[in-house]
Amino acid sequence: MADTSKYKQIEVESLRLDPENPRLPESLRRENDEKSVLDWMLTDATLIDLVASIAENGFFEGEPIIVMPGEVEGSYIVLEGNRRLAAIKLLQNPSLASRYPVSLEELSKKARDKNSIPTVIWAFVCSERREVENYLGFRHISGVKQWPVLSKARYLTHLYQRRLKEGRSADPQLFRELAREIGSKAPYVRRLLYGFRLFSEIEQKKFYRIEGLEEETFDFTLITDAATKYSEIATYLGLDFEKDDPLDGLRQDRLREVAHWLYEKLPGTARTRVGSSHNLTVLSRVLKNEASRNAFVFENKSLEAAALLSGMAEDNFRDLLDKVLDYMQQTFN
Repeated sequence: MADTSKYKQIEVESLRLDPENPRLPESLRRENDEKSVLDWMLTDATLIDLVASIAENGFFEGEPIIVMPGEVEGSYIVLEGNRRLAAIKLLQNPSLASRYPVSLEELSKKARDKNSIPTVIWAFVCSERREVENYLGFRHISGVKQWPVLSKARYLTHLYQRRLKEGRSADPQLFRELAREIGSKAPYVRRLLYGFRLFSEIEQKKFYRIEGLEEETFDFTLITDAATKYSEIATYLGLDFEKDDPLDGLRQDRLREVAHWLYEKLPGTARTRVGSSHNLTVLSRVLKNEASRNAFVFENKSLEAAALLSGMAEDNFRDLLDKVLDYMQQTFN
């Protein structure tokens, strides 16, 4: 039976958005400025939809938010339900955000006319963040309300680092334990953790000043797949997954190179040197062959031109020819 003593109604003005929300970009997590956070949250158009829904229908109390005590006495940090709190705050005070000022003013007026802006809401109060970490991990990493993959990786990194601070060793068993706690698989957890470390290296270098590249536009899956699914790319980066710490030998110069290949747009185009994730197989093949690698890395040849030097075109032709012959045999036999 649930402990009903942990449920209470809390005034909205006592609730604070979570500065450690895994969905927040690193820059906002460092600033901890509510107005900037609300502006960023409004880049997701579904928040406006949520504001409109509350304005029209009122706030649904069937699923309490989850909070913990804040640093200021009487305040609470919202661990689960930040979008709902943001919507209520925007209805109460549309000027908190600079995006969609007209729409927010109109929705706020509608909500006031309908008396549908709550001043208190039900919350489940936990004593500390750790009390609900596994629940949040399951819910948002493998459960019904999944976060974007970068947010998943950030949250897993938080859980992983806390275990290390508690004296746990970075061994395969730890990956399995984390996976079990969030209802996922150990290889997936491992991939996200290493991918996030690479992302952090790139983010700390200000994304190598690549035009248009920032956390909101960064394809996290691309660098994660490149480094963890393709052995030749991993080797080029200096990664060794046989070691306790595969990133111990990371080549910073080559991480910069690979980031440019994956994310920097070619002049006058929307395409990068590698193109889509489907071409990671080609890149891996190119890096494996010395002649094709030199052509791509040092002579600035296109990925397609460098691939020709690796013999990939001949192999593809042989594969195609084999398929045609198989088809002919099945057709005429």
